[in-house]
Amino acid sequence: MRLAISTKHKFYLAIGEVSMNNLADKVKKSNILEMSIMFSAMIRLFAKGSKERIVQHLWDMTPVLPVINSADDYENFHKRFCEWFCREIRTAEKTLKNGKTIPSQHASYGQAAKVLDVAFKVYIYYCSQPSSDDSARIDPFLHAAMDTAMMKYLTSKYPETPVRSTTVEQVDEQTYSVLKGLVARDIKERFQGEILPVQWDDIMWRELNRETEEWEQK
Repeated sequence: MRLAISTKHKFYLAIGEVSMNNLADKVKKSNILEMSIMFSAMIRLFAKGSKERIVQHLWDMTPVLPVINSADDYENFHKRFCEWFCREIRTAEKTLKNGKTIPSQHASYGQAAKVLDVAFKVYIYYCSQPSSDDSARIDPFLHAAMDTAMMKYLTSKYPETPVRSTTVEQVDEQTYSVLKGLVARDIKERFQGEILPVQWDDIMWRELNRETEEWEQK
């Protein structure tokens, strides 16, 4: 007999196999993971039912986190998730104000990466999951969650870059790799290499959003 803990994303535990403390911890981790998915505000872009599928897939992959011991391990994990996402998740059909309809299509690599990068910023970096030791080990491997403002900042600062994408939706795997390199370069030049990409993400999000708010108020 199995107990349904979360009907939203099919999280099941055998009643006789876990203590109540373990059960509470698993529910806590599950809730954090679900909330982390919503943190990026990207879910509304995808077809109905995508949220549940993404959360479930991430939950199924989290047992791998304790054995990620290197940047290469994390890059392989990240790539597998993004490939699954691009293959299985589609955007929602969208009707514009002029009546034109944008049909549903497979999600882009940039969209997949942003969902994962924001989710793991919350789950691993903010909430120290799946454990504080795992978080401390994995934090340096996490990527900056790229948005359009950050892309504009990087391509303006480094105009020689081959990046031509102006939105996350347009970012393919190769472009994503170039953007990661630009983040690393900016960290080295502007922050003397003393912060992590996930910290760069936080700093730049605050800085660029403040600039946008100030511009809008003028």
